[in-house]
Amino acid sequence: MRINSYPREATLRDGRRVEIRPLAQDDFDKLYAFFQELPIEDKLFSRHDVTDPAVVRGWVENLDFNRVIPLIAEDGGKIVADCTLHLAGRGWSRHVGHLRGVTAVTHRKVGLATIIARELVAFAEELGLEKLQTQLIEDNASSVSLFTRIGFKMEAVLPDMVKDQQGTKRRLAIMVNDVADLGRAMEDWIQDSMIPAFRAPEGMS
Repeated sequence: MRINSYPREATLRDGRRVEIRPLAQDDFDKLYAFFQELPIEDKLFSRHDVTDPAVVRGWVENLDFNRVIPLIAEDGGKIVADCTLHLAGRGWSRHVGHLRGVTAVTHRKVGLATIIARELVAFAEELGLEKLQTQLIEDNASSVSLFTRIGFKMEAVLPDMVKDQQGTKRRLAIMVNDVADLGRAMEDWIQDSMIPAFRAPEGMS
């Protein structure tokens, strides 16, 4: 499985280099710090209360790559992106994966979201998934823009379907794309604008 091919080092569009790897059980402090530094609106629109240390600790202490594949990006030992692929496993949606992700403000619009999303799309391809879906609050402009840039299309907007962290009802946006189409589009984008996107970390062949 691709999980054994990490860590991998990627060069961003502005020349900075980050390490991409799976989340580990000793990452609590780094991950919690990452969430606390997000803009207020990102935390407000989050599916879970990322200001609650118990929530974040639960994620790192209960890793199960058969249900959720979490990838992080680090810059100088600091987490700057957290993206996850959620797997249905069984049932009528077993061919559909759910993608979620957020990047630090300091690392937006430099290709990081596309690189790490492409990694998760590659996992989806390996697992035989056919479609990827993301669900988010429509008012979360940065996330809608992120998923639009990497090829997702808006399929539906449902009023009053979710509440933000302050209890305000919001419109739920559902965005979808085919795994094969996403893989080709993002691979072309990386090859055209970021050659070479990946480099082997020092000490690795």
